[in-house]
Amino acid sequence: MAEITLRVGDQKVAINCAPHEQRRLGDLAALLESRLAVFAGEPEATRKLVLTALALMDEAQSAGAALARARAEIDRLNDLGCGDAEDAPVRPLASLPEGLA
Repeated sequence: MAEITLRVGDQKVAINCAPHEQRRLGDLAALLESRLAVFAGEPEATRKLVLTALALMDEAQSAGAALARARAEIDRLNDLGCGDAEDAPVRPLASLPEGLA
């Protein structure tokens, strides 16, 4: 187990993690720091953190909803038979369509 010390705002936070997670945690801390900067005018650190967490949770839920819609569309297309392109025979064109020659 490794330990990494992250700086977020004016706080240092020590976190135990696997060695391969150190870089990712550092990147996430930097992203969090940039998000906190958006609320720099807020006097309370807790309020800034709550606003940032709410914004991140909103983005995560929006991304999850978009992923669910994309999966549903893939399923719909597969149900229509659009997903069987590998099984369809490949037929050579006798000639190129007009305008592509």
